[in-house]
Amino acid sequence: MDILTSDVLTQLIWSLPSLGLVAVAIVVIVAYSRYKKNELEKRSQIILTALEKGAGNVPEELLHSLNKPQKSLKERLLGKLLWGIICGLSGIGLVIAEFFMYDWDRKSFEDGGVLFVLGLVLLAVGIAFLIYYNVGKRELISEIESEEQQLNM
Repeated sequence: MDILTSDVLTQLIWSLPSLGLVAVAIVVIVAYSRYKKNELEKRSQIILTALEKGAGNVPEELLHSLNKPQKSLKERLLGKLLWGIICGLSGIGLVIAEFFMYDWDRKSFEDGGVLFVLGLVLLAVGIAFLIYYNVGKRELISEIESEEQQLNM
């Protein structure tokens, strides 16, 4: 096997995980869109059935029961905090794992630094979520308090 074929084969082998991730992302997006479409069709079927039986007037309770309850501002902000911590710690873990894989004899990363770059990206995303949480908490404190008062009534 000549050197050119060996390099092409090596590049192909290294690109397979990336192609797999893209394929998984596409499958997840298609599955989610089908789920949402199916959910919308079920809701519209229920409303049409209610309209046929209820002489053209859909009760407000039925419409509210079909809508998913929205999360409060506090719950949404806590979700951002959770994802900030998950992404940040995952990024730190990948960066540390990459330094354990460092080849000190050749002074290079064994995998070309892929985990290091991915770790930095995850760390940046985690920091962005944490900043979003802190800014949102500070800016929306009055809205969060009014929502909690409405729920307690």
